[in-house]
Amino acid sequence: MKVVFTLLLVVLLTSCAPKPAPVLDHATVIAKNASLRLKNSSTSRTLRVLDTGDKVDVLERQENWYRVRYGADVEGWMEESTVLTNGTKNRIQGLVASSQNQEPQNTAVLKQAANFRIEPGRSTAIIRRLQSGTKLEVLERATLPRPGSPSSHDVWLKVRPSPTEIGWVLSGAIEFNIPSDIAQYSEEYTYATVKVINRVHDPVAGEINWYVVGERRPSHDPNVDFEGIRVFTWNMKRHRYETAFRVKGLRGVYPLEIGQDGVNPMFRVYDLDEDGTTKTPHEYVMYGVIVRAKKALPS
Repeated sequence: MKVVFTLLLVVLLTSCAPKPAPVLDHATVIAKNASLRLKNSSTSRTLRVLDTGDKVDVLERQENWYRVRYGADVEGWMEESTVLTNGTKNRIQGLVASSQNQEPQNTAVLKQAANFRIEPGRSTAIIRRLQSGTKLEVLERATLPRPGSPSSHDVWLKVRPSPTEIGWVLSGAIEFNIPSDIAQYSEEYTYATVKVINRVHDPVAGEINWYVVGERRPSHDPNVDFEGIRVFTWNMKRHRYETAFRVKGLRGVYPLEIGQDGVNPMFRVYDLDEDGTTKTPHEYVMYGVIVRAKKALPS
């Protein structure tokens, strides 16, 4: 009787014990000295410091925090930028695969640390925290309403910091690169896109690139990627760059594409219509240093 009573008591106590929270996902710590905190606040007490490669179970998500379990019994909160969940990892792999043939529009560098997100938006999943000075390839641009502001917008850039990573950062955190050989001609424009359209050999200066660039003033319409196109060619006699073609007043959007029209270099520009959706392509062909527009293409 005593044995039966003891067994019943054990069963009763076990059934009354709280069940562990269900696991929503698994994650790997990607930050050094990542804090596992008591509450979902950066000022909350640190329960444990985890290091890169540690594994945790994800129990809950609230905004940019995950409630996690480390080991058998340590539960707390971790900032989203300090861990990478299996679900986010799978989404990254899909994004990389779908974007592998996407040509960069320019390169850039981070002016400050920034959250690297799976999608544009301030509340989307964070892949990791990118550090100031990180070099990026810029692939796309998106403009979204800023949360809590009826009149302001956020501009997001789809970037590639490495061949195996693609995500989005706020445009204000990056600085577009300008090739050093034409930097003196930029007139304080941002070069939102830069493409090498031809190469020539100067006996004095060596190999020289010709460029087609998309120019943008910092305060210009946030819905367009560039407002003008400029083509730089090389004067063989004076050994210097010159503007072979320039057009302003565009509503240019990515991508700026380059190619060949027979033996001649060509480039294609997309102009955004006032409806904010339709893109009208325009093609230009270079005959030596002369740029000629081709017949307008259908949208």
